[in-house]
This record gives sequence, structure tokens and C-alpha cells, in this order.
Amino acid sequence: MVRIAKNVTDIENIYTYFEFCGYDSWDDFDVLLSIFTDVIKCETIEKLDGIYSRHCTLKKDGFIFKLMYHEDFGNCLCNQNKKDNNYYNVLEKLANEAASKLTK
Repeated sequence: MVRIAKNVTDIENIYTYFEFCGYDSWDDFDVLLSIFTDVIKCETIEKLDGIYSRHCTLKKDGFIFKLMYHEDFGNCLCNQNKKDNNYYNVLEKLANEAASKLTK
């Protein structure tokens, strides 16, 4: 079962992020990205794969956010440079929508 963990922080300009607990591996990033692009119909703006992390900037209904994998905390959906409750609500909705499509 996938659980969404909600976090609020000021680390590196990331103010809100939603962890996909249970889908936290490098390969799970591809599964999540496929759900966001193929099922939820998000637009891919930029995709970067590093040595220890993966990042994909996405856009949906005018909201820009990031799907990110990092080896220390797994996969998460996050907003950047926004302390905005509207962004928080949109991300929460998107994270829950994606989680509802996952099985593990």
C-alpha cells in the first residue's frame, strides 16, 4: 500500500513535499512519472537524471511542480519557491490521485 507523507520545510527553497512511501526506489520514479504524464496528463518541462537523484519538472493547469527522487528519502512531489496554500492543495490532490493508481 502506498502512503502519502506530507511535509513542510524551508530546505533548499522546497516548502512543501509529499513523499510516496512504499514507492521510494529509483525505478519507482519511472512508474510515478508515467502516471503523471500518461494518466494525469501533466506536461513535462524538464527532466534530469543524476547520479543519486532524478528530477522532472511538470506542469498541470498552470501549476509547475517537481517529481523528485533522492536516495535518502525516495520519491516525492514538491513545489519550489512557493509558500502558497493553493500550491499545497494542488500538490496534495495530485499526490493522492497518483497514489490511487499505484499498487504494491
